[in-house]
Amino acid sequence: MKAICNRIGATGVLTAVLVAGTFMQSTAIAAPSGMVSTQQLAQDSRVDQQRAQLSAFLNRAEVQSQLEARGVDVADAAARVASLSASELAALSAQIDVLPAGEGALETLVFVLVIFLLLDVAGVTDIFPGI
Repeated sequence: MKAICNRIGATGVLTAVLVAGTFMQSTAIAAPSGMVSTQQLAQDSRVDQQRAQLSAFLNRAEVQSQLEARGVDVADAAARVASLSASELAALSAQIDVLPAGEGALETLVFVLVIFLLLDVAGVTDIFPGI
């Protein structure tokens, strides 16, 4: 009888130590998290919305045909849009609706400059060293 009590006591103590150790380990692994401001959430939402707007613009058939006519791969253009920073994305999305469709010499020049700017920002070329 005494041996059974000692055996249950040792098993109980061992179980308690294992449970306590597991609990202490799980609480030590928890990562600290900081506060996220409303402004940060709004900015992230705005960036996602602008990126979706530009992606939808690039998915239009007439835009894709114009890009292909100028030798620009649509997948590369989409990858460049995905890699834009928040400020670059805001500048481009603000101008995308007011930029002309590229039907004249001035419009073509502006379109080519925007493409060169995107290529430079993506690191493919080094046309504008100050950027």
